[in-house]
Amino acid sequence: MTYHRITDPGRLHALIDAILLIETDANLNDLLRTIVETASHLVGANYGALGVVAKDGKTLSRFITHGVDDQLREDIGQDPRGHGVLGEIIHSAHPLRIDELIDHASFEGFPTNHPTMRRFLGVPVKTGDGHVFGNLYLSNPIDSEPFDEEDELLVAAFGRAAGLVIDQATLRRNLRELTLSEERERLAKDLHDTVIQRLFGVGLALQMTLATPMDDVVRSRINIALDELDTTIHEIRTTIFEIDQEDLEGGALSSRISVLTDEVAARLGIDVDLRLSPDIDVAVGRHCAHHTIQALREALSNVARHSQASAARVDIEIDDDLLVLRVSDNGVGFVAPVGPGRGLRNLASRARDLGGTCTIESAPERGTLVQWTANRLD
Repeated sequence: MTYHRITDPGRLHALIDAILLIETDANLNDLLRTIVETASHLVGANYGALGVVAKDGKTLSRFITHGVDDQLREDIGQDPRGHGVLGEIIHSAHPLRIDELIDHASFEGFPTNHPTMRRFLGVPVKTGDGHVFGNLYLSNPIDSEPFDEEDELLVAAFGRAAGLVIDQATLRRNLRELTLSEERERLAKDLHDTVIQRLFGVGLALQMTLATPMDDVVRSRINIALDELDTTIHEIRTTIFEIDQEDLEGGALSSRISVLTDEVAARLGIDVDLRLSPDIDVAVGRHCAHHTIQALREALSNVARHSQASAARVDIEIDDDLLVLRVSDNGVGFVAPVGPGRGLRNLASRARDLGGTCTIESAPERGTLVQWTANRLD
């Protein structure tokens, strides 16, 4: 471990404190932000970033920053994809120290509105099995001096420790998802086998009662109750659709999408017109594919639960490095801010985490269009 070569007791204590700071049960997104901030403070850097390496091993799928506020990030525009100096660390998987960034052979210039940076230090963040999860990038020390060898050793040791913590966070998340998946499957089965069957039984009994003589007031109340039962059964079926964890993790993405849209027609009575990009199975990374399925499920659940639609259309295409998902319906629509609820907020949050966006267009009696994008290489 590189920390054995750190001779300054004060800096060694700072490294230990930094490592202890990231030993938390935070979710992965919060953990990555903490790692970037802590690494920046460790060597007194004004700017820091953690670039998560995409599945292709050549580009960056996410870029978490420290020292750059939201407005500045928006002014700069698209996040780095891993070219130039950043790409050199991706390819070599070794630390890189640069005293004058603009003089380096791999430097390709700064985007418009990007802060001027001189000093640079980059190190890989490796998980327990040696896999490069991402890279830490640090720039512009507070004292304006170049990064030295001990800075490099500190950040390299911290990056190794951070990789192990990321391993733990990923394992915890997978275990939680497994437990949640098993519980969802049990709940969906109970709802379908017990609750819906009992409601059907009550409905049949009420329908048989209608065949007997009764006054108009009672008949009207029974019909209202039957309508309420139909609505309740529809809502329970929608809930089952939302929580049922059928095996959509295996096989080609196009097949998994087809299975999901077929569920909508079979369980919820909504006709779905599905149109897929022909190269979707080879163009989309595993992580993006998983979240695309979840986003489509969320969007279709919103159609079933809120739109009163009889038909929907799903378009999924590839646009450069983005996967673009569009779900439109012929439902009642809405006027903001009444319409977008938790489901649509979840879609927006999921898109941001994957380097994409989520937009919603709707109007009363004109249906709703949800467009969701994500980095397809992730």
